[in-house]
Amino acid sequence: MIRFKFSCMTTILLCFVLSLPVFAEPGKIVPFVSIKQEYSDNILFSSSNEEEDFITTATAGVIYFYDSERVDAKLDGRLYHLFYWDNDQLDSTDGSVSGNWDYQVTERVGVGAAANYRNDSRRDMDTNITGLLLSGDREAVNFSVSSNYMFSEVTRGEATFTYGWVEIDEINDDEDNDTIRLNLSFSKNLSKTFKNTMGLLDFSYLHYTADLENISTATPGMTTYRDFTSDVLQLYTGFSRDITELYNVYLQIGASYTDTTESQRINQTILKDQSTSSFGGVLASGLNYDGLYYDVGFSISHDVRGGSGTNGTVERSAVSLGIDRKVSDDFFITFDTSCYLNRNDRETQADLDELTINIQPGFRYKFFDTFTLTGVYRYTIVENRQNDTTSERNMVYLMIRKDFDL
Repeated sequence: MIRFKFSCMTTILLCFVLSLPVFAEPGKIVPFVSIKQEYSDNILFSSSNEEEDFITTATAGVIYFYDSERVDAKLDGRLYHLFYWDNDQLDSTDGSVSGNWDYQVTERVGVGAAANYRNDSRRDMDTNITGLLLSGDREAVNFSVSSNYMFSEVTRGEATFTYGWVEIDEINDDEDNDTIRLNLSFSKNLSKTFKNTMGLLDFSYLHYTADLENISTATPGMTTYRDFTSDVLQLYTGFSRDITELYNVYLQIGASYTDTTESQRINQTILKDQSTSSFGGVLASGLNYDGLYYDVGFSISHDVRGGSGTNGTVERSAVSLGIDRKVSDDFFITFDTSCYLNRNDRETQADLDELTINIQPGFRYKFFDTFTLTGVYRYTIVENRQNDTTSERNMVYLMIRKDFDL
């Protein structure tokens, strides 16, 4: 199944490339290589048995850009190998490939598609964007198609259909997640009434399933199967406004409804299904500043979404701040911080209640036109409120990247 899905992903991405004049303008190919040297004082995010190590990551990849009057496309493929200096049993070769294609059919109609495949094994791979720690080897596939239409000079609509699949393999534990999502978005220019303001309306439907298999180590011969199926409806509305040429603010609020069914089987014994439903709120707000020397992004959000590795959907609240300070044309100082609260109330196993905080200062320096040096320090703390445990990690790395401009 994995090989089949990977082959489908490869075929899709090849179609993106073959449909474009690769070796003619305005296409551009940029191969690159990079070396990252990292130190972590808690490589497994343990709350009681912290273990430090140095990790070297070698990466090779290629990015293809295509930008014309009607077509905008990008293809990105990369392969990376992780070397642990002391814990070489954790060494792995991971990789990812992604592509997107947007085509303006007419002045009113546009279509698009995007696909990506990722294989990774690092527990902290998504901590700074989801707040979740994941264990085991993971493979993920996502594919989406979209279409947008200009109803008038001031009103625009867009529909997006997304399918996603994630497989997580651990010792004695396997989890498969499937995501089907439909998004409908509408925007209207309200400048005649409210200066520099866009009205926003969004509706989304999410069908999310998580299938788990656990082989008991305490009771030999016992295998537990759990299935989580959630249907989530979310409706939210608000506005986006350009306060000045440099400042933009947006705010959307709404409501969500979640219906979940939990099934459980122990060996051949089928237990009674458990069904729950709940209402909640939706919030998406933020402030962006795009200046000559500073770029700042601040956001606050709350919604329900799929939570790979958590056995179902999660109710996520998030606050994030990102700052880029331009010192010169080639040198930038960066600062990113985020806070995530992921929760899930479940009937057939323990609830999820995790608070994650990331603090990450760093810098980025470009030299000799094709070389980039990046340095980052990241402090992460994960508070598992359900188990009353806390995990902390200090991590620092330097990475140098070389682009080959063909």
